[in-house]
Amino acid sequence: MPQFTIAKQDYLRIREQPMAGSTFVNWLKVLRDNHFSIDWQFIPRALYVTGMISALTPFRLYEQRKYQKDIENTTVKAPLFIIGHWRSGTTFLHYLLGQDKRLGYVSTFETMTPSMIIANEERFRNMVKNHLPSKRPMDDLEMHATLPYEEEYAIANTSPFSFYLAWYFPRNWKHYFDSYVLSTNQESINSWKHAYELFLKKIAYKNNGKQIMLKSLVNTARIKHLLELYPDARFIHIHRNPYKVYLSTWKLYQKILPIFSFQHISTETLEEYIIYSYKELFSHYLSQRHLIPKENLIEIAYEDFIEHPTERLKEIYRKLGLEGFDAAQPAFERYVKEHENYKADSYTFDKQIKQKVYNEWKQTFDAFGYEK
Repeated sequence: MPQFTIAKQDYLRIREQPMAGSTFVNWLKVLRDNHFSIDWQFIPRALYVTGMISALTPFRLYEQRKYQKDIENTTVKAPLFIIGHWRSGTTFLHYLLGQDKRLGYVSTFETMTPSMIIANEERFRNMVKNHLPSKRPMDDLEMHATLPYEEEYAIANTSPFSFYLAWYFPRNWKHYFDSYVLSTNQESINSWKHAYELFLKKIAYKNNGKQIMLKSLVNTARIKHLLELYPDARFIHIHRNPYKVYLSTWKLYQKILPIFSFQHISTETLEEYIIYSYKELFSHYLSQRHLIPKENLIEIAYEDFIEHPTERLKEIYRKLGLEGFDAAQPAFERYVKEHENYKADSYTFDKQIKQKVYNEWKQTFDAFGYEK
């Protein structure tokens, strides 16, 4: 089993915590929900977040007063959802689809400061840019304020109803996952729906009503709720060999938790959460995917997509009835050419890991035809 540790120098990496773009009310709610439990080593990080939130409050209030009514009256066209599990090739697919100018998307800037993305956009986009690394720490893909990013970060910055808050307060991981990914509690569902729909309306308003392309991987278990909001939504599910996903997910958390977290967590507990989250995510997806009209869902294998990305995109557009492939094809091909030398990490699996992963995640092996 891999190990999880936080190096001493990570305690002073305070400027990369995403909640610096939250609201003061939301920050207080999140702290209250976690009983203000911040380990002392992360107090500088919490003070930085509090200071940034306080300094930016006037700009958030201005944007809310100026645009809130227009946003609330905006209609969201049927979105295009990328779903799957973390470390399954979703980011490359997300970036690639982002080359289609017919589609709107949520940028990194818009996830980090979701309450300040219209008024004074250039100023705040540059602020986010200056706080970002040039490469994503988990896979060395490029990172930029204008590139597509996961809207779940924005939901965590505007409400206390996001699973990604578990990455900031990992001792409450199961609460956030059960409450806002797997929830059957109607109050929790309605709270999440309200926060999610309001943010998508803001993105649709900013993109002049374009169809929005989204990637929030916890949506993989929310099919029923998404269809209640957007009955004609399209879904692209990309899956990958579970053995590789397991070790790559470990690498993800080894890289981001030292940057994001306000709490320590043991290796054993993190292992438990990795196994649990994957297992429950796919259990819910497999029990709900039949709700999606057949013409609105396509499932692809990462292993196939990465070998023939443009061809698979053409297939996606055809199957889902999306317009604009021919116009976007040159941009797709340029992006693929620019990344043709990118190499995914290689992994070595001992028998113990393979047996554990297969035993725990057998349903996914069976559902998508991966060999033991």
